[in-house]
Amino acid sequence: MDFYNYQVIMFGCTVGLFFLELCILTSLSKRLLAELIERLFEITRLDHQTLMMNFFGIQINLESSRRFRLSLIFQLAVIASINLLLMMDGCILQAHHLSRRDLCPPGLSDCFKMEILSTHDRIVCQPGQLLSNFTSSNVVCFVWVYRDQNTLNILNQLGICSSVFSLLCHTFKCSCRMSRKWWGLILLVLFVLITLTLLIIPAIIKIQISATARLLLIAASFLLINVIQLRQFTHNYKSQYFLTSTK
Repeated sequence: MDFYNYQVIMFGCTVGLFFLELCILTSLSKRLLAELIERLFEITRLDHQTLMMNFFGIQINLESSRRFRLSLIFQLAVIASINLLLMMDGCILQAHHLSRRDLCPPGLSDCFKMEILSTHDRIVCQPGQLLSNFTSSNVVCFVWVYRDQNTLNILNQLGICSSVFSLLCHTFKCSCRMSRKWWGLILLVLFVLITLTLLIIPAIIKIQISATARLLLIAASFLLINVIQLRQFTHNYKSQYFLTSTK
């Protein structure tokens, strides 16, 4: 396959898994969704009949508040799809971004030049050989690793994914708590700018970062942006509720 076929596979899996998770989560009953949110994000249910939730000090009805419900569904879909992509990267198809000082991947791989305004020409990269012997450019190598998997490798990757899943859930909870304070909101905005910068700069100046690091940065960016918009929504929701109750 050529470079653009691999790009289609990677992009298609990313978008496809995300929308698959969205479809699954939106098809869940509201009660089951509320239970899932309560267990993962510690957003407790105050009333099991009306699905009134305590969103870190603000009471919101999960059933009647569509934006609140979709925001949490979006967050669950991002976390789940990132973990599925990590599983894919570890057990099915890996993308190795290499510089001239690196060695070619062990085993068979399809390698392509990564130059500015490049047509991504294919190069032959012998396993274990120094990349500078074949080209002076940075290179990306795609390696199908599913044939080399065994039970231990799969269990190790499952352990990594479960740790990342737990980390992202705890990060969401901590970020939501921080967003209730003005200083926490400022920190969240700074963190968003930092994560976006770390994503954009390597793409511009061709700094090579691992697929795992890129996925974690993407997850962190979406998570923080979602928390900030939830902060704005809950602030307006609380103000409108206060005005309604005082009339």
